[in-house]
Order: sequence, then structure tokens, then C-alpha cells
Amino acid sequence: MKAAFNPIKTVARSCAALLTAGVISTNAFAQDVAVTVPTSFTGTYDLTYANAQAGSPLTNGTAVSVVIAPGNLLCIGGYTLTDPVTRNGNAHEAIWKESTLGIEIALSSLVNGFNEINVGSTSGTWYGQLQGSKTSTATTGCASTPAPDMTKINELFEKAQEKFAQYFPASANAVNQTLDGYIYRAYPGGIYLAINNGDVYVMGGTFGDQPSKQGSLEAILTELTGTQVDIPDIPEGDYKLVVTGTIGTTVAGIAINTAFPAVTIDKIGAPDSSDIDGIRDAVKESLKDINFVGTIDVSEITSTSSDFSFKIAFKGSVTSNGVTSTSDYLLVYNYTKL
Repeated sequence: MKAAFNPIKTVARSCAALLTAGVISTNAFAQDVAVTVPTSFTGTYDLTYANAQAGSPLTNGTAVSVVIAPGNLLCIGGYTLTDPVTRNGNAHEAIWKESTLGIEIALSSLVNGFNEINVGSTSGTWYGQLQGSKTSTATTGCASTPAPDMTKINELFEKAQEKFAQYFPASANAVNQTLDGYIYRAYPGGIYLAINNGDVYVMGGTFGDQPSKQGSLEAILTELTGTQVDIPDIPEGDYKLVVTGTIGTTVAGIAINTAFPAVTIDKIGAPDSSDIDGIRDAVKESLKDINFVGTIDVSEITSTSSDFSFKIAFKGSVTSNGVTSTSDYLLVYNYTKL
């Protein structure tokens, strides 16, 4: 597993590099038609990269293994590509597109037999070609798999960078990369955050030198998203309310306190500072969409003729896709007379 993030090892990494280069775009004038790859092409190909152009993701002489499987599947670098097409009436090439990563793999020739595989970007840039021959009819390991949900994966990266910046700081260098089926980002200190087959992994620094599985993408994303809290609906009056506090959450075994986003509301009514039960009931009503663990604790901090404040402590939980995330809330409500 360690090799999964090693920047200098494994031929598989070179295969994955084919799928990371290029700019996401579309060929506005291309006429694509679905095509069926003849069964004679099914098998494993041991190929070598050649004719590398400027900006090519590989250098000449790089060895790459490609598998073409029944069902019009092409497997390369840990990716399974589906639904090939011919373009602009050219019956010789079957083209597989990976639109999320901006790469095209073009098999030639469907008419005359295997010749080469051209590599380029979906924007039309030609990078080079893979040359060689089919070495067996085996298609082991090449099967149809669902494409990764890049919307959720990118949301995971963004939330991790927001809430755990000490480990995963956002920067121009924190960009998506791929290797051996992993989609990952590299951070200072040799730290990596990655997703592979729907699971989240970390490695490097305090996380150790082996990829460590933290849980499913759905579960970790749910924890990072956290529980949302609304401010109690209090009638209009002659006080200003300022709500501050902290939210304590444990994600992937790491405990972190984040600041509750401060809220200020002018010209509102204030509850009776001595009516703790009433305050607790008002909070429960405002948070009725959140599942509670235990009780809501309300305690008064200060009370004068012109201002008073109280603390609210509770655990809020939210369940998404069968996974429950719980956070500790400590909020301070401060009322000041206008």
C-alpha cells in the first residue's frame, strides 16, 4: 500500500499519469458515435510509450499494461473506462473518454487489427502513443466499476482543508492526483489524504508511513459536514443578542474544536433570565430538526439591569446514509439592552 503514494516507484503510477494530464473540456465539433470493439481485441497488452510530445505525461520508453475486456471495457492504471466511440466517421479508432480527468485513449485499428493506442486530452491535444502487442487473452481484474463521485470527493477535500488545516492546508499545490485507483491530494510534511473505492485514507506525518483507512467517504463526509444549528426564534424587542461558542467534533480519530459562527440579532425580545426551563424549551423548539443525545443544559452566567447571558450545552447528532455523526455544542447567549 505504501507504494500507492510513492512519487518515484511502480510502473502502475506511470499508467495512472496517463489519466491525470490534460484540461477538462469538450470537442465542440466532434461527432461521436457509440462503437462495439471486436472480440478479437480482448486480452492483455504490454505496451511502451513512444513519440512523446511537449507536455506529455510520460517519457519515451515507459512500460504500460492495458487490458481490453468484454463489454467494451478498457483498463489502464487502475481505471476502468467504458462506452467507446468513433469520431467524425473514422471507423479505425475506438476512443474511450475520462471526462473528469480530461483524458482520451484511442485504440487503432478496428478495421485492420491492433496497431497502437494514441493518448491525448479531451481538448484535442495529442500526447503520444503506446506501441507493442497483445501478450495474452487474459482480462483478469478488468471489470465494470462505477465512476467515482467527484462532487463528493472534492467536497471531502474542501471540508478537510477547512476543518483540519493544520494537517491539510489549502494551497495551489493541493490538487487532485491519481495513482493505482486512488484519488488523492498531497500536503506539506509528506501528508496525504486519499479516496479509493469509496473509502478514505490518510498517510504521512502523524498518520504513519502506511495508508490508514479512516472509514467510508459517506461517513467521513457526514462527520466533516457536522450538525447545523439555528438560533431560537425570539420575539422582537429592545435587546441585542450575540451568540458565540464552540463545536467539538471527532473525525477520523482526531478531536477538534471549531468556533460556532457568531450571530448577532438586533431589536429582539429577551426571555426572563430566571426562567431556565422556558429558555431550555425555546432552544429545544428551535433545534427540533436535530436529534439529541442526553439533555440540553442551560446555566446562567451573568445578570444585570442592562444585560445578561447564559450557556447552552448539548450533543447534537445527524444521520446520513445510515451513518450518525455527533458533536458537542457549547453556546453562549448574551443579551444587551439597547
